[in-house]
Amino acid sequence: MTLAILDGNHETIPVGHRGRASGILLNFEVEDVDTVYDRLKEAGLPILLHIRNEDFGQRHFITADPNGVLIDVIKPIPPSPEFATQYEASALPQ
Repeated sequence: MTLAILDGNHETIPVGHRGRASGILLNFEVEDVDTVYDRLKEAGLPILLHIRNEDFGQRHFITADPNGVLIDVIKPIPPSPEFATQYEASALPQ
């Protein structure tokens, strides 16, 4: 998969839809979140939430495109024992 990050006024965006977005968070699940983090950080994208593990079962970070759309890049990880009790066993990452 390829994700294009464009300025909101780019000519390929239909005229009625150009401009700055607000309140949007896109989640992308990836195999190697650490590599993606390093690559996007090196490319100069803003890192709004540095990479970290969450007790609810995600290793992730958040960046944003030039229009303010938040991009949450995620790798599922096993949740903490407290959160694991809330999951159906088949939904838990291995």
